[in-house]
Amino acid sequence: MQISITSFPRLLILFIGLSIFAMNCNSSESSQKYIPKYQDKWQEVAQMIHKTWGNSRVDSNVKQMPGSLKLPYEYFSIHENVNVLYCWDTYFTNAGLLQIDSFAPFAKNAIDNQFSEIDQLGFVPNASEPWGLNRSQIPYLSMMVKEVYESGLANKEWLLRAYEKLKQDYLFWTDTSSKAIENHNTPISGLQRFYHHATREELLEFYNVLAPRFDLSYDVTDEFKLKMGEAWMTEAEVGMDFTPRFENRCHEFIAIDLNANLYVYEKNFDWITKELAIEEEVDWNAKASRRKALITRYMWDENRGLFRDYDFVNQRFSKVASVATFYPLWAGLATKEQAKKLIANLPLFEYTYGPTICEKSQQDRLYQWDYPAGWPPIYMLMVKALDKYGYKKEALRMAGKYLDIVTKNYLKPEPEMYASTIGGKVKDKKRDPGFVYEKYDVVEGTIYDTEYAARPFHGWSYAVYISCLEYYNSHLEK
Repeated sequence: MQISITSFPRLLILFIGLSIFAMNCNSSESSQKYIPKYQDKWQEVAQMIHKTWGNSRVDSNVKQMPGSLKLPYEYFSIHENVNVLYCWDTYFTNAGLLQIDSFAPFAKNAIDNQFSEIDQLGFVPNASEPWGLNRSQIPYLSMMVKEVYESGLANKEWLLRAYEKLKQDYLFWTDTSSKAIENHNTPISGLQRFYHHATREELLEFYNVLAPRFDLSYDVTDEFKLKMGEAWMTEAEVGMDFTPRFENRCHEFIAIDLNANLYVYEKNFDWITKELAIEEEVDWNAKASRRKALITRYMWDENRGLFRDYDFVNQRFSKVASVATFYPLWAGLATKEQAKKLIANLPLFEYTYGPTICEKSQQDRLYQWDYPAGWPPIYMLMVKALDKYGYKKEALRMAGKYLDIVTKNYLKPEPEMYASTIGGKVKDKKRDPGFVYEKYDVVEGTIYDTEYAARPFHGWSYAVYISCLEYYNSHLEK
């Protein structure tokens, strides 16, 4: 077969086009309008949530594990028969509760319970049970306060009391004195890291608890256990436990999500002082502006068009970019130009059924907060982040994808069988239809069982479903 010379330009163009398509097979997912696959069943799932969510309500007098914090108000936990108040879960759970009139008052209760935790400990712990008291989690309390107050569930007197508790919470993250509960300091003054305040014995035990989950040996030195225990305990404070974001050295990174949230705290403090006409010595808006400048200087990767976690020991970005890059959009600190570059990078994270946690990379093991995992809070953060900067089509697509992946597995859970450890023995168990789960695989559209089998979940899984359904229905073009 002969090909004329004049045919080469067209062939070259065709070849380049096909190559780009092959290299970016998921990019079409982030450039087209999303057509839902299970929309006719969304309302069925929502009705189930309305009927069953109250089963996870925890009475203030319920029997607790010895050593648990006493919580004075009824609240909604992650699932029925689980009597634990979690830190960052509560923000997302509250967002859903506020959508349902009969459940909305429990959003304020959860905040008041976290105020009680601050009274007891000086900070909001990872969880209200003994195992969760030696670290916190990424802070959302000021955001919850603002949303509950603006919903009309609280008055100015409550907001004033909340302001004092929030300043204690903020101090926990920013205290540079010798009295600090945890050392969140970094070489860059004004930017914080995650850490913990566990004892040597707690770190050793933490390693022993997690070693079988990561297929690691118990037969190692205490020094190795302490090194890994410190890294893992710090990562548990992130909330994304565990992830390749921090290269098993989380305490040596400035995390973009933590600092974006602290920026929101500072902006919210500025709002509270104006709302209550408080003459405050601290210029909160100036603090927020300074943090924004530092985030841009140290955590914006102009070459890739991404916000990145910053390794302050080696003075470089993390080797793996994560979906936390969109936190500055959610926080409102990104410029319009940065937002455009982030949107152009959506194909790094968005797949058939939504956003995954990290860009695809080669790792020595599977992580549950990595590709191809999809977690409910990330969907909600993405919807809010994209909506805030005017990317309504993309936000609508994220909401629709969460509704679809949940509904798909509600109707027919996959994998149907999963491994469950009972009495020290691993047994195969069967999943029945009719449940919402903790985590999903956004590529395959299945339930994600890496690190441990995904559980049926209320909490943020229910809440994000209700929030995404409300967003989708209210923003869909008629």
